[in-house]
Amino acid sequence: MSEYFVIMSFELNEKNLMSDWQALSKEIDEDIVKADGFISRDSGVDENGRVYCLVKWQSKAHQENFMKQLESRPEWSEMMQYFGSIANMETSTNQTIEIF
Repeated sequence: MSEYFVIMSFELNEKNLMSDWQALSKEIDEDIVKADGFISRDSGVDENGRVYCLVKWQSKAHQENFMKQLESRPEWSEMMQYFGSIANMETSTNQTIEIF
């Protein structure tokens, strides 16, 4: 089994939403830490204000199982709407890396 990284980046809809993003990011940290196979999650902002999140999993299967569980929650749609009010989804990128 190999480790698996998910790297997501996006711009904020407005620069003044950084505190909203930081609060949501903290909530994400508190939720994801309970997931089976979760290793770590870090996020940061570059000099242009682009946000990056790096999530490390024990395997791709662990990450996929977490996403299935997350998407089955009744509050998923509401959370994604809130995330979309902060993050400019048109600028969002998502990369995955499997470590051998």
